[in-house]
Amino acid sequence: MKRMMKSAWTLLTLGLLLIAVDLGVRAAGVSPGEPGTARGAADFKELSERVRGLFKSAAQRRIEARQEAERIKKDLRYMSEELDREILGDEDDKSLQDYSDGGLARIEALRSRGLIDPALAPTLDQLEELYGDLPQKTYAKEYAGDLVKSVNEELRWIADEPLTVDEKIAMLKDHLALPASIPGEGDVEDLAWFPVNVPLEKFKKIGPIRVFLMKHRLKRPKSYAKTTPEALISGKHNVQVGVEIEAKVDSASLFIWDQDYCFNIGNLHLEITPEWRLLHKNFPMPKAGQKIRLKGWTYFDYFHGNELEFDPADPVVGVNRVTVWEVHPVQDIEILPN
Repeated sequence: MKRMMKSAWTLLTLGLLLIAVDLGVRAAGVSPGEPGTARGAADFKELSERVRGLFKSAAQRRIEARQEAERIKKDLRYMSEELDREILGDEDDKSLQDYSDGGLARIEALRSRGLIDPALAPTLDQLEELYGDLPQKTYAKEYAGDLVKSVNEELRWIADEPLTVDEKIAMLKDHLALPASIPGEGDVEDLAWFPVNVPLEKFKKIGPIRVFLMKHRLKRPKSYAKTTPEALISGKHNVQVGVEIEAKVDSASLFIWDQDYCFNIGNLHLEITPEWRLLHKNFPMPKAGQKIRLKGWTYFDYFHGNELEFDPADPVVGVNRVTVWEVHPVQDIEILPN
């Protein structure tokens, strides 16, 4: 009796397997070749793999998806670190052409090693195009190194985003690019690259390249909201709006590594970019103790959240930043009587 039941169970199992194979054939859309032929063997192997795939458990699929996501994350960070080698520890000024040549050489090395997941091949193509076009981005000649840093940071930022692999690939396709130019006075603003009046939470999701370029605007806001440093720091205003502030300067200095002229009003940090000073000769440079009226763009420099802020009273150690709200760039300054 037991033997009969065992045989029946075996037959039932075989029957279910045959049904599964038939379902697999139909779902896979495979027309197997003749048995005993090379074509038949190859088709049988492909069919077997597809059938196994149809019967993977949901848990297995989740594990494989997580493993793939971790590989993509690791490879993106590896790519960014390799490209960062063109910048880190470099004390000499490098041109856009220098960064282009160095970046292209490193991208070629990444390809030749064969260690990058094939899913990221289009990303390497994009990076190659971006680095190849760098010499034409003459608007960035005063901040070439920082622009390249933002590109590499974009790779790390997307790597760490809690997205699926397909979503990360799509985001990379959308984000790994640079504008042809920076709109100036009289030009039409490109809102895709230089949005205005952005809520803070939305601003944090824009991405490092766009966030970096916004601090280098060459076009003044269309209007200004009169405000105070305290109101700006408290989050009263959105990011990328025009503001006007009247207050006394607490400290000021030129940052030699990026040539930004920086000053502070209380805990609010303000910066005048080198390219703005080049375009506007004799632009006022406020000094500590001066009362001024300024106009510029609100900015939230969240990439400085873990950095130290320069303090002229203690240039070696500095002090911890209280806020990363800024006015950056400052585009108009009037020195007022105290």
